[in-house]
Amino acid sequence: MIIKNGNVADLSHRRQNEELIFDKASICNAIENNQFALYYQPQIDLPTGRVVGFEGLLRWQHPKHGIKLPEAFIPAAEQTGQIGQLTHIAIDTGFKFIEKLDPELSFSLNISDCSIKDKHLVDTLDSSCHAFHIDPHRIVLEFTETASLENPAHAEDILTQLNTNGFRLGIDDSVAGHYSLTQLEKMHFSELKIDKSLVATMEFSSKSRKSIISTIELADSLGIATIAEGIESNLEAIGLRELGCQLGQGYYFAKPMDEVNTLKWLEDWNKSLRLPT
Repeated sequence: MIIKNGNVADLSHRRQNEELIFDKASICNAIENNQFALYYQPQIDLPTGRVVGFEGLLRWQHPKHGIKLPEAFIPAAEQTGQIGQLTHIAIDTGFKFIEKLDPELSFSLNISDCSIKDKHLVDTLDSSCHAFHIDPHRIVLEFTETASLENPAHAEDILTQLNTNGFRLGIDDSVAGHYSLTQLEKMHFSELKIDKSLVATMEFSSKSRKSIISTIELADSLGIATIAEGIESNLEAIGLRELGCQLGQGYYFAKPMDEVNTLKWLEDWNKSLRLPT
């Protein structure tokens, strides 16, 4: 080996400190080496404190660069056409996990715009429910990408199929704003998500508070639940509950956790509420 302007140890150190490149090759290598995993964040019924379900959040557990969040690698996976593989990983891992839990608990999963365009999405979800003995009604598919509005007819068709097959549909407030009340009613959404940016500023921003109130009012008019994300304090949890928000998640309750720690957290939480485990 010929090393110029340094030694082997220096070269190894530089390689370890190189930034991770999010491209087709690195994602393919990560898939082959089982580096993608789901972390779970509990969703809480704000009036009672009971756990109603978990959201599955994909993480890239890189051996050198640590844990990478979805915003770092999902755009690359969408561009390279590998988002379907990651969606399959998330579905299989999440369904296998939720099968172990009380059948009353739900499982939420973000579905990217590219996956919504996938004509095999419905069949994949149906097959996975059958394989893991999961009632589709336990699954909440979160429709969060405004880019899906590029082809609203196709998106509406896929969402209608999913709803007909028993899956529950979630939507965030920014996307909901692009639809008429009639369209929202037609697609039978079951949850409307309040963005964490509004939750973080609700205590001192009248604009954020008004946005939250209008979101809750919209959801109430549709007969669906509201879920606030990014709750980080007791004050926020109480404030949202008083405004009529039914569900919440955030660091105040728990950070996203791997499967082992999620099961331990759930056991401890239910004990604190004196619920059966």
